[in-house]
Amino acid sequence: MKAKKWLTIITLIISLISLLIALLIGKNSNCIYYDVSKALLGSAVLGFIMSLTEYYVERQKAMEEFWIQATQVLKELRKIKHIDLDAPLNLIIEALGEERSNELNQMFAMLPENKIIHHEAKTKLISWYEENIPLPRLFDEYTDIDNKIEEFYKAQMDSYKQSFMHCMESYQIASTVALGSLNNAYDNLDFIFANKCIRDAANNSIYDKLKKIVSQYKEESKDFYLLKNRKGNFPVCAIKVSNLDKEYFLSKEETVHGYTNTLVYQNIFDNIGASLEKFRCRIYRTKYEAPKAEPISGKIIYFDKNKGEY
Repeated sequence: MKAKKWLTIITLIISLISLLIALLIGKNSNCIYYDVSKALLGSAVLGFIMSLTEYYVERQKAMEEFWIQATQVLKELRKIKHIDLDAPLNLIIEALGEERSNELNQMFAMLPENKIIHHEAKTKLISWYEENIPLPRLFDEYTDIDNKIEEFYKAQMDSYKQSFMHCMESYQIASTVALGSLNNAYDNLDFIFANKCIRDAANNSIYDKLKKIVSQYKEESKDFYLLKNRKGNFPVCAIKVSNLDKEYFLSKEETVHGYTNTLVYQNIFDNIGASLEKFRCRIYRTKYEAPKAEPISGKIIYFDKNKGEY
C-alpha cells in the first residue's frame, strides 16, 4: 500500500513540476527543454492516472485485509469459556480458599494444636445448598444425611474445580492468538486521503482493543500455567477467572409469561464486532446498521407467582 501511495504522490509531483517548467519556458520559446518538459508531463500524467487507479484498488484491499485479520482474531478470542456454576460464586471461592488454607495449615503447622481446620465457608455453602436444593427429600429415613451431604459437597467442589480449570485453559489458548498478520495489516493502512481518520477508527475501536485483550490474557495466564505445573494457587486463579468473567461476560434477564430467561453476552467482543461492521461499511461505502448481539448461552428459570420467589 505504501508503494502505491508514494508512486501516486511522486507522479503527481513530477506532473506539476513538468507543467510549471513548460509554463515558465513558454510555448513560443525555441528551446529543447520545453519539448522535454511536455514529454515528461505527458508521461507523468499518464503514470499518475494509472497509479491513482491502482492506489484505490490497493486501498480497498488493505482495508479488507485489516478487516479479515481483525475478524479472525476476534473469532479466536470469543472462544473463552463462561464460568457457569449452580451456586453463588463468592461462596464457592471462599470455600476453595478455606480448603487451600486448611491444606497448607496441615502441611506447615509446627505443633499439632496449631493444625486448626476451619469450616466456616464450607458451612455457609452447605447451608446455601440446603436452602436452595431440597437435599433431604432425596434421602429416606435410613440415610446418613450428614454423610450424604458431605459426599455431595465434595462432588460439587470437584465439579467447580473442573469448571474453573476449563475456563483457565480457554484463556491460555486465547493468550496465544497470533497478532503478526493483524499488525502487518494495520501498518499497511497508509493512505493519501483520510489517512488519520481511517487509522484512528481502526486503532481506537478495533486494533488497540484486540492487542490489549491478548496482552491481558497473557498476563493473567502466567498464574494459570503455574497452576498447571502444580506450582500455583488455585483460589487465586479462581478469583482471576471470576474477574475476567465479570469483565468479558454480561448477564441480562428478561421475564416472559412467568419464565425468567438469563442470557449471557460477550459484551466487549460484541462492541468490537459492531466496530468491525462499521469499518466494513466504510470499505464498501454502504449504510451502517448495528448488528444484533447474540447471547452465547442462557437459562430458563420458572417463576412461582404463588410463592413470589424463584
